[in-house]
Amino acid sequence: MAVAPLPPAAELLSTVRSSCRQLRLASDIQVNNAAADELLRAITAEEWADFVGNGGAKHGIRLPLRFDSDEEELNVICILSLLNFLSGYRHPLHRLTGRGAWSTILTLVLAAHLSGPSTSSPLTAAGMIASTPSTLASLINIKTHVEKDHPTLGAAVKVGEKDADAFEVLELLAGTLNETGKVLQKEGKKDLGAWLGAKLDETGGDAPKMVVELARTFPTFNDSAVVDGQPVYLFKKAFFLLNAIAERFASPSTSAIAGDNEEEDAARIFPFPVPDVSGFPIFADNVIPTMLLHLNILTLPPSSAISYPFTPSRSLSSSDAYRLRAAAVNACSSIVARARELALEPGREWLSGVTETDVDAWLWGKVGKTEEGRKVERFAEKGTAYY
Repeated sequence: MAVAPLPPAAELLSTVRSSCRQLRLASDIQVNNAAADELLRAITAEEWADFVGNGGAKHGIRLPLRFDSDEEELNVICILSLLNFLSGYRHPLHRLTGRGAWSTILTLVLAAHLSGPSTSSPLTAAGMIASTPSTLASLINIKTHVEKDHPTLGAAVKVGEKDADAFEVLELLAGTLNETGKVLQKEGKKDLGAWLGAKLDETGGDAPKMVVELARTFPTFNDSAVVDGQPVYLFKKAFFLLNAIAERFASPSTSAIAGDNEEEDAARIFPFPVPDVSGFPIFADNVIPTMLLHLNILTLPPSSAISYPFTPSRSLSSSDAYRLRAAAVNACSSIVARARELALEPGREWLSGVTETDVDAWLWGKVGKTEEGRKVERFAEKGTAYY
């Protein structure tokens, strides 16, 4: 699909929200405020305080690693965000690796980091360009072939046959890395963290400007489209990356730099401006829309080409996936508006502080992680590197 023209940075957040609302309305997908109220009323103040207090409302990336510098950790966070997709391959990945999409990407990046600095590492621009399905398969520990009986000699002889799902995943990862590495090479940067740090300095950490810079420079971050003649903007990975940086480095006590003096390490200040992400919308993937449909907060029109409940055997078209993701962005904005209204009731004052990214975290980390939520089939869009 064609990407949409980028909006001015000053209008980015409002344009994301308005474009998502317009596409939801054009698709006749309804937001059920009564169901949104039911969701909010079911959450107690104590439950919410426990969720927030234990970091449940955060989307940051905390790794069990020590880094030589903040720049090194920033680069690892950048690569994790860059490769934060494959949601459409949930079932194949569980079959191939026993892991989901995020765990698969985490395995790849941690393996690359722990293997030590090297120009062939996919954490560097040069290593991105050199990445192939074969080199990535060894990092992920994914089986690329399946053994089958010989077509004429039978079970006595086994032959290896390419696993189509495995190669589709690996080629998508390699293609994204190759493309990004070439851009970084053109930009004269050794890795994605170096590029991002320079842009944080250049923009003063202005979050909307950073989203526009990411989308303008790297195709894989330009999560936008023209659906039925109208532009829609989501920028899931760009929002996720900047939010992860803010949550990781906003406090000087969060350093994970290796050193001899723990007090000095803890007092280190992140060397770049930290973006203010307080006004961000949700990070629209396939989980949030699915949970909103499951909760009846979103409802599809009878005439919709989208069939719900979803089935593992059917992959959604890019345009239909954009409809659902855009509807989720607008629905979560509506849920926050309902939270403000309910906060006027005695005992529900705490709802006044709920944000859209908080709602994202609750739907993803609480509703989606319950026994019932795990059984709900998520929609799948294959071939995308956006989410």
